[in-house]
Amino acid sequence: MCRMLIAAGNFNIDHLINDFILMAADQNEKHEKNSDKEFKHSDGWGIAYLENGGLKIFRSTMTVYDDDQIHQFRNLKTDLVILHARKASKGNVDIRNVHPFECQYNGSRYLFFHNGTIHDELAYDDSFTPVGATDSERLFYYLLTNSSGQLTPAFLKSKLENLTDFTAANFILTNGQATLAGNWYSENPNYYSMKLLQKKGLIVVASEVLPHYKDEDWIRLKNQDIVSVGTLDLSVKVN
Repeated sequence: MCRMLIAAGNFNIDHLINDFILMAADQNEKHEKNSDKEFKHSDGWGIAYLENGGLKIFRSTMTVYDDDQIHQFRNLKTDLVILHARKASKGNVDIRNVHPFECQYNGSRYLFFHNGTIHDELAYDDSFTPVGATDSERLFYYLLTNSSGQLTPAFLKSKLENLTDFTAANFILTNGQATLAGNWYSENPNYYSMKLLQKKGLIVVASEVLPHYKDEDWIRLKNQDIVSVGTLDLSVKVN
């Protein structure tokens, strides 16, 4: 169970980091998980961003709202950033279990972020070797398996439709040029529903409406929606 966001285009990274910290610290939206108690996401955090045409990543096992390391990214110059705060459900607090997960497959480098818990046994190609203990990493490999590099919304939906025992399979999957963000859950719609903001020069998909953009026109994605985001042309399509 996690909080995550992707922003593409022209944005203030300092604002995004502040909003991300509020989400992780459970100081933003109300939902099923925090209706009667705090529900913080304190089991590590990660960031991915584009730099000189390539994806850079940083991961930490520390609680993001107590980790001074995040401040090094406040002046980052990039037009694509993804942030993820983990709340562990499978796998302990270990750098190998912190998102994003990455791999090379069919000539491309992919990064993967997940929100939810998968209880299904996931089959994936034996060329993949998990480094951690999470269901999230295994979901990543399951979705890549047999894709032949054609990671379309239709293909991903065909894989996700086979899940039967899960809370959510929300995900962000990117190779830097194209990004797919999935909204796929079986319970707690207020907690798990991803939100989309599209305005001139900016696209955001996030677990919660971001405070610095709260007055903008956000769309709450429907369950089983997958959003395709083009990093270069800022195209958006909801499937």
